[in-house]
Amino acid sequence: MAYIGSRNKIAKELVQKSGIKFYSIFAGKLRRYFSFQNFIDPIFVIIGFFQSLYIIAKFRPNIVFSKGGYVSLPVAFAAFIFRCPLILHESDSRMGIANRIASKIAKKVCVAFPDLAAQDKKYIFTGNPVRSEITYGNPKIGYKLTGFTETKPVVLVWGGSQGAQQINELIKSEFHKLKYHFQIIHIVGKGKGIGINSPDYKSFEYVGEELQHIYAITDFVIGRSGANSLFELAVMEKPNITIPLNNPDQLLNAAYFEITGASLVLREGQNLYDLLMALAENEKAQEDMKEALRFVAKPDAADEIAKIIINYK
Repeated sequence: MAYIGSRNKIAKELVQKSGIKFYSIFAGKLRRYFSFQNFIDPIFVIIGFFQSLYIIAKFRPNIVFSKGGYVSLPVAFAAFIFRCPLILHESDSRMGIANRIASKIAKKVCVAFPDLAAQDKKYIFTGNPVRSEITYGNPKIGYKLTGFTETKPVVLVWGGSQGAQQINELIKSEFHKLKYHFQIIHIVGKGKGIGINSPDYKSFEYVGEELQHIYAITDFVIGRSGANSLFELAVMEKPNITIPLNNPDQLLNAAYFEITGASLVLREGQNLYDLLMALAENEKAQEDMKEALRFVAKPDAADEIAKIIINYK
């Protein structure tokens, strides 16, 4: 087994820690908007393609599996040149541009949302794989990490790498009311602390292995609507309020979770504190949302995808 990725040190360390051979290639981003970088990145795509040809010729894989993203496209085309079967996975409810292109030459496309699965016979509804370790959190460790008590509900807040600042400012402005009812765990992003000093507030720039223990004490979640985050919440059955970025992927992801009853969406003009209090004070609404999250979740998604890869002929 081998992994082809971008020249990202963090990704390389994570992959190698798992004992998997890591190959890095140049890659150019595929944008839907004008940027001068669009004139430069095609050169990186071409370089990445030839690097991928060399790696696949050397490694001779039986299957190439791709999760999409701009680094995947050169690898997909190289796999096609060597007649190596290509299997994709799409996390979002709308096909990303790289996967949309690669799907033309793929043998199977695993998708996380059922509506997308209906668009083509080669698309298979598998759900989105979620790390199994997040379900094994220890509440004692969670309370020790945060210094919190069991006397008040715990709210986990995150903004994601692109949208932390808006949510950070929202929590800062609402904290004077939130602190009377909740304890807040806030993943603020690197270098983005908001200066709150309170026994009911604990911030982290980033969480890794601690997340499973944080989930173990979390009652509600406020965050963005990236597919990976939403499906984690579904598996963990955490009542939640989403604040999607203003892009089609997150808006469509949030809409699906809202329609199924698995999330509430904070819209412009709504008050976060009021929406959270309405959810926190309504136990039936919480139970209904947990039931919807169980319906949306596909905890065996990774196994289903693995079977498709292993059994492909």
